[in-house]
Amino acid sequence: MNKTETPFDLVVDYREDRADGVIATMYGRAVPYDTPTMISGVEESFAPGSFDPAGVIGKPLAWRHDAPVGVITDASNEPDGLYITANILDTQQGREASVLAKAGAVKGLSVGFAPLKSLRNKTGSTVRHLSAQLFETSLTHMPAYSSAGISSIREETVMDPEETTEEAVVVSEDKEAREAIASVREQVAKIEARSYVTEMQHPLAKYRSLGEYRLAVYNGDIEDRALFDQVTDNNPGVLPPNWSQIVRLIFDLGRPTINAFGVMSAGTSGTTFNWPYWEGDLTDIVAEQANEKDDINSVAIDILKGTATLKTFAAGSDISYQLLQRSTPSYVDAHSRIMVNSYVQVTDIDFVGAVYGARTPVNYNIGTDTDGSAFREAVFGASVDVQTATGMPAQFVLVSPDVFKTIGGWSTFFPSNYGTFNVSGTAVAQTLGVAVSGLPVILDRNIGGNAILVSNTEAAKWVEDGPRFAQAENITQLGRDVAVYGYGASMIISGAGIIGLEVVA
Repeated sequence: MNKTETPFDLVVDYREDRADGVIATMYGRAVPYDTPTMISGVEESFAPGSFDPAGVIGKPLAWRHDAPVGVITDASNEPDGLYITANILDTQQGREASVLAKAGAVKGLSVGFAPLKSLRNKTGSTVRHLSAQLFETSLTHMPAYSSAGISSIREETVMDPEETTEEAVVVSEDKEAREAIASVREQVAKIEARSYVTEMQHPLAKYRSLGEYRLAVYNGDIEDRALFDQVTDNNPGVLPPNWSQIVRLIFDLGRPTINAFGVMSAGTSGTTFNWPYWEGDLTDIVAEQANEKDDINSVAIDILKGTATLKTFAAGSDISYQLLQRSTPSYVDAHSRIMVNSYVQVTDIDFVGAVYGARTPVNYNIGTDTDGSAFREAVFGASVDVQTATGMPAQFVLVSPDVFKTIGGWSTFFPSNYGTFNVSGTAVAQTLGVAVSGLPVILDRNIGGNAILVSNTEAAKWVEDGPRFAQAENITQLGRDVAVYGYGASMIISGAGIIGLEVVA
């Protein structure tokens, strides 16, 4: 689960009855749209409408990603961001959050989310989220986005129905806030008082040198004794463990093959996905009329139906409250990121298998290609075959890790900054950017052996509804059931438009 944070200004008025358990109402911009900010060295931004308001309503409002203090009651997408309204509940943590907010100690919102669809540049230094799912929104004291936040926190005072309001002046009071301010003032007074006290001198400060001290010892003016060594091994109680707050080695390798061919929505119902298509030879339809008034050519033109069955991809865990509430760094954050990355990898593997199985083999032997010139020739010819099958030339080349490494060692592939005159292609190790005959060569670690696939977005699609998150409280065992799931299918439109460059017997 990723996080973004936004600052806010707030206004607090109190409710006296609190019969509904609500102590405050919060309103403001949770996520700014089209506002880049640096997050862990990456420039991150959100596209307008990247959050579905229906999926935001009902999500918890938490205190620093820990105990819940309220619930989101309304959400809307505006041109400049996602706006939310939330109730803060009358709990100990909720009251403390309201006091801190009014005192100005809380400066922002932290929005926990999982990216569903994002665009990254080749270097990975910029990411723009096109679609994301919100898990929770937390009050925080460390804002990251400086251009948005909560507009107000309202805790309206409810007056006695019998009390007249014509001339009365109602003044909101915050007892807890006054007590907190009084405590701060007391601490400041103590610090100021200490600033006028002369600092205590160490007993050895009166000696100007070690020789003067030794002379005092010799004359009996001071006791000759060794000072006791104080070391860290003897004081473990004041040395807390130093622990990183970032769970390492959780990385997203993406879905190169799915992203190359593209994703199509699976719709909102049904367990199969269907599409119409025509296959035939265009040269068999229209023909020359031999003589005037002769019968013209006529053939059957049938529109066929393609069908793919949606598969379910899912995983889940029952996480104890102890682990949810006491883990640092957050276990549920790491758990959600791992499950999403697993979903990404498994669905890409499934699509790779379907695309590779539908390919049309064309002869090419990478084992005998010593400089890449034969590879360039084969890719160019494959692009012609792809255009014949789909009406468009090839748009990309998908390769396995072994092939990708081989390309990097060819003498005719140079980094683009050296120029592309009289070279077969370009290869840059810093970004792993490779191109041949103007086509990007894409590495997919889910492709095995020496597989090479040349195609375009008209030959196949990945049909998907997901991923989604589901959770349910397991009260009897003090746990929370958490799951990620989605539905997907491979839509193979033209196997002839997927060229596999390989040794053909």
